[in-house]
Amino acid sequence: MREINDDRPRPLKALSGLPASVRRPLVAVMGGTLIVAGLAAVVLPGPWTIPPILAGLALLATEYMWARRWQRRVQDRARAVKEAVNSRRKASSGDR
Repeated sequence: MREINDDRPRPLKALSGLPASVRRPLVAVMGGTLIVAGLAAVVLPGPWTIPPILAGLALLATEYMWARRWQRRVQDRARAVKEAVNSRRKASSGDR
C-alpha cells in the first residue's frame, strides 16, 4: 500500500497530532461509519443520503490512496452530470 505525502492539508486538525498507527484506523472507522450510515439512509426514510457517503469518502481520502481515487472519480462524474444538466437547461431555454 502506498503512503500519501504528509504535506497535504488535513481537515481534522485534532487527529493530525496522532501517530499514524492510531490515526489511520481511527479515520477508517469514522469514514466507514459515515459511508455505512449514508448507505443505510438510501433504504431508510430520511433526506440525508448522499452527503454522509461523500463525507466518509472525503475523510478516508485523507489517509488512503484508494479512497482518493474514488473521490476523484465521483468528482469527475459529478462535474459531467452538472455540465449535462447545464447544457440541457441552455438548450431548453433557447427553445422558448
